This record gives sequence, structure tokens and C-alpha cells, in this order.
Amino acid sequence: MYKMVNTKSALSGAIKDLESEINVLNKQRNSLKSSIGKTSESISETRKKETMLQKLISQLTDKEAQLAHRKKEMESKSDKITDKLGKMSKIKSEMKDI
Repeated sequence: MYKMVNTKSALSGAIKDLESEINVLNKQRNSLKSSIGKTSESISETRKKETMLQKLISQLTDKEAQLAHRKKEMESKSDKITDKLGKMSKIKSEMKDI
């Protein structure tokens, strides 16, 4: 009879140890699930920011191209005006010589 009580006591202790370990593992699992959820949210937010920044880069690239085209047109006009001024100076100089 003593062996049976002793065996039950040992089994009861082992079951308590297992239950305790199961509780610890469940807490760890829940903590990991929470961390995974937060990380997933962070990834989602980062992807949204990335998409927004890609659109902004695209807009800025378009704006840069427009400004480069406008600069080229203005430089062309400036060159034409410089040519006209040079011709007018030459004509003025020739008229003074007459």
C-alpha cells in the first residue's frame, strides 16, 4: 500500500511539473504570437511608407525632367539673344565707322 501511495505521489508531482512547464510554454508562445503580430504590423507600415516614397520619387523625377527641359529651352533663348546682341553690336560698330 505504501508503494501505491508513493507512486501516486510521484505521478502527481510529475503531472504538476508538466502542467507548470506547459503553462510556461503557453506564456512563451503567446508572447511570441504578440511579437509576430507587432512585427507584421511594422512590416505593413514600412511597405506603405515605401510605396509612398516610391511615388514621391517618381513625382520628383518627373519634375526634374520638366525643369531640365525648361532649362534647355531657356538656355536656347539666351543663346539666341546673345547672338542678336552680338549682331547688333557689330552693326552699331559698322555704323560708327561710316
